[in-house]
Amino acid sequence: MRDTGQGSSIHLRTPFFASLLLASIASPAFAQDQDQQLWVKLAAGTDLSDTTDLGFEMNQRFGNDEGGVIESQYLAKIGVDIGGGFKLTGGINRVVGVSDGRVDNTEWRPRQEIGFPIAALGRGAIAGRVRLEQRFRSDGDDVGHRVRPEITYALPLTETLELEIGHESYFNLNTTDFGQRSGHERMRNFAALGFPVATNVSASVGYLNQYRFNRDARDRMEHALTTGLSVKF
Repeated sequence: MRDTGQGSSIHLRTPFFASLLLASIASPAFAQDQDQQLWVKLAAGTDLSDTTDLGFEMNQRFGNDEGGVIESQYLAKIGVDIGGGFKLTGGINRVVGVSDGRVDNTEWRPRQEIGFPIAALGRGAIAGRVRLEQRFRSDGDDVGHRVRPEITYALPLTETLELEIGHESYFNLNTTDFGQRSGHERMRNFAALGFPVATNVSASVGYLNQYRFNRDARDRMEHALTTGLSVKF
């Protein structure tokens, strides 16, 4: 479950902010093209020191339109707590795109991000994250640059069950020869429940709505059942 950093948060006592949060995660009411997907994440991590941690993730994504795997991701990252609820993270992601059961492209994707607390809201907390990525794809010579801001609200429902809702947008900073176009590419709105399943093992299950702005082509909405399992050593 996410570190909410409540110790440095500002308490909000007006329903305006709750309405603002709900509005920010609202999805478009209509999409011309849709797909149903399953996203599976396996994660493992360990503390290297009191302020530094090492993590690994594997993500497998399955699509109904393709009838199988559409993308595989393999991530290694290091995070450093710098105080006040702020955390710097750097890592590299290996992404394999699949089409019709065959590898369509591969990508090395370095990332740098900062996570930070925003405010306490009721019994939960609002947090933010800004991620920068550089995309090195096998089907192009250019390097794609993009920024991915995210806002989340984490609310403990019981001692062992936590609800998290959030919004993330993708903003491409340049246009490339492999198909990336500058501007607002997509947004994700999601809700998930997290809970422990054993000592140092937690799981999550949720729903993610991804809306892609395809400009000259039809926009696309993807509905994903998200599942995750995380182990802390």
